[in-house]
Amino acid sequence: MKLKFILLFLFTLLLFFGEVAAWACGAFPAPYLCTAPTVPAISCGNPVYPSKIISKDSELMSIEDGGYDPCVHLKYWAYKNSYYTDTAFYRAQYDSLRYYIQSCIANDNYYPDYIFTNIDNAVQLMSKDTTRYDTYRAWLISVLYLNTTNPAYFCSCLGSIGNTYQYGKYRGIGYLAVENYFKKYQPCGWDSATEAQYQKDSTDAVRYGDDPTHLPPLDSLGLGFLLKNSVATSPGILPSIYLASFTSSPNPFKKETTLEFTLNRMAYVQVAVYDELGKLVWGNGRGSSLEAGTHQIHLDGSAFPSGVFYARISTGFGEVKTVKLVHEK
Repeated sequence: MKLKFILLFLFTLLLFFGEVAAWACGAFPAPYLCTAPTVPAISCGNPVYPSKIISKDSELMSIEDGGYDPCVHLKYWAYKNSYYTDTAFYRAQYDSLRYYIQSCIANDNYYPDYIFTNIDNAVQLMSKDTTRYDTYRAWLISVLYLNTTNPAYFCSCLGSIGNTYQYGKYRGIGYLAVENYFKKYQPCGWDSATEAQYQKDSTDAVRYGDDPTHLPPLDSLGLGFLLKNSVATSPGILPSIYLASFTSSPNPFKKETTLEFTLNRMAYVQVAVYDELGKLVWGNGRGSSLEAGTHQIHLDGSAFPSGVFYARISTGFGEVKTVKLVHEK
């Protein structure tokens, strides 16, 4: 009797989680993890852009579709833990939290450290490829200024950037260089406990053969922009170091035109189209981090009235370019 009850209980659990999995991607018995393109989707059915962006690199993401407010659902991954040795969970956690930061963090004023702690952990456990830290660092830099109203966001994101120096040329010592920036400029405060941790990290660096009194300059780490900003939580006015070009062809156009832009480095970008009165006619306020290179957006303007419009692209570092569009019927 007891065995029968246990078997029945286990079978009920399987049905329950199977239905949850089916609900996650919209239809039973669909797989629990949906495959969604990097740029167009925040989850399996919520496009970031009304039109597809064609990038030179196409990376598939494992995103779980919650079927309700995607920001609420994606943030839930910050509170998930796994004891699995399978890397699929951590890849899904990494992808989901990355989407959350790109699409939702600008309106989230809660303490973000838990989000970055979990995405750091996911990066560490999802793969053994050491180059993942370089990719992760480039992405973190691209989203460093997405939330300029919550100083804790900047501090947590920059802390994660420091954590990426686990391999490569600046292994260990790169982390200290970021810590030294925190100590010298104190954008996030500096107390006795933080100083004690810094001294411990410096001692560890000596043990591994590094010299904490001769740290690499931030410029050599690709972080020189930190010294050019007068306010830690604002990108300020920077030269066009990320966004190289922004064009449209054909222009004038009747039905479709292609917006093309080139990035010198990975950057978080937002694209929108406005009419002459400044009213948004295309775009939804969400952006995405894209690799360096040339990217295209096929803009369907068949529903636009005749007239002049303005396509605007901006990066997370405050760079902006605008193209005048002429639509003809």
